[in-house]
Amino acid sequence: MTSPDLRPILTVPHPVLREKALSVSFNEPELAVEVAALHAALNDFRARMGFGRAIAAPQIGILKRLIALNLGAGPVTLINPSITWRSDELFEVWDDCLSIPNVVVRVQRHTSISLTYQDEQGRRREWLNLPPDLSELLQHEIDHLDGILMTDRAHGPDALQPMARHAELVGEGRPRHRLSLENIRQSAGVIDPVFLNSPQFNCEPLSAALGCELTLKLEFTNPIRSFKGRGASYLIRQLTAQGDHRLVVCGSAGNFGQAMAYACRAAGRDIVIFASVNANPLKVERMRLLGAEVRQAGDDFDAAKEAAQAFAHETGALMIEDGRQEAVSEGHGTIGMELLQHAGLYDAITIPLGNGALLNGVGRWFKAASPATRVVGVSASGASAMRESWQTGQLVQPQSVNTIADGIAVRVPIPEAVADMQGSVDSVLLVDDAHLIQAMKLLYRHAGLLVEPSGAAGVAALLAHPPQFNGKKVATILCGSNLTETQIREWILN
Repeated sequence: MTSPDLRPILTVPHPVLREKALSVSFNEPELAVEVAALHAALNDFRARMGFGRAIAAPQIGILKRLIALNLGAGPVTLINPSITWRSDELFEVWDDCLSIPNVVVRVQRHTSISLTYQDEQGRRREWLNLPPDLSELLQHEIDHLDGILMTDRAHGPDALQPMARHAELVGEGRPRHRLSLENIRQSAGVIDPVFLNSPQFNCEPLSAALGCELTLKLEFTNPIRSFKGRGASYLIRQLTAQGDHRLVVCGSAGNFGQAMAYACRAAGRDIVIFASVNANPLKVERMRLLGAEVRQAGDDFDAAKEAAQAFAHETGALMIEDGRQEAVSEGHGTIGMELLQHAGLYDAITIPLGNGALLNGVGRWFKAASPATRVVGVSASGASAMRESWQTGQLVQPQSVNTIADGIAVRVPIPEAVADMQGSVDSVLLVDDAHLIQAMKLLYRHAGLLVEPSGAAGVAALLAHPPQFNGKKVATILCGSNLTETQIREWILN
């Protein structure tokens, strides 16, 4: 991006703010300079004022249909944006504006919108069903392109208030996400490097078989054969730096336990892990080999977790729950950073959904850095509690689960993880065991990879729901490869 001279932000009553912007043509030689100038103006304002998520080109005197965004994970450019759908539901919100610096205004906006735009390469992008805070933001910026100011939308009595009330009215009204983008960025320098920069590539034979351009992110080329080392490493290093040296306890189906055992061993800490009596014996053995004390209790993962919670209560040990501690999800968010750093934009990303730490960490980063990318969680049809809890807004706890994908076989959702999905996840798809096995076989046949059922869930979604992904540029995270010899023979080689 060309380094521009800093243009001042126009303020009312400058007449340009009342003019309608023109559509952008991609053969305009000055386009790159104008985009750079727009982002520079936004960055300067953010540095000086401490807020500001977007700016429209007319606000710096450029009558073009351009919007610059920075949602906390870097610059995003919307060229020729157009709203394609508005919800019937409206809501009231306090608004601020870089071009009206002295007041905040109560406005009424559509609760959700969908829009299309072009990115800087001229590709058409769709951004669907925006959450309320971003819906309001984009309606505000598109108004600027049409010469409409927020004061024109003032709603109700006493709708204009002094800027001195900004923190009270605007700041308090905007959602606060539990997961920090800055922590995701910072965690990349803290996590054990053995878990970072995992391989990713477009597997052309698999792409041809599935009818999309598919990037695979291999999160099992590490000592524990799963992605979970990222979050565990960040959490344990963070706790140790804070001086918390309590005995650690957790419940695990296997992969999280291995990650925690590895991180605790590296930090010289003791850990007790509870696994179910039906846990994968390979994973149990590896947890023990990594130095953990493993106790088996209960018929499934959630029963083992309940035993871990009781142990922590009795002993004063530090209970770690995959999906509850922010640092675990934030560490996993580095996967999203790497995907976007090395392969550009995607139409969709499919992510296995167990306790939600992986989906929420990666989704949080994607929705700030590439907001038009559809973030799609994938649950097993026999273990759909997380999906149902997210869709209904109420915790759903079935009596049992039934799937070969033990890594995503969640029966008791964690409330914090369900809440983290809001605004970061576009949809959750279900896949059955037959599609999981077919995905595992395809990965072996076309990519030479041995992947466990939960690790193949993202590919299974492409098989089970092809119309949603045909012809699209898609990424998926192969999140684990802990298989016994019997499982390899029965599910893949058979």
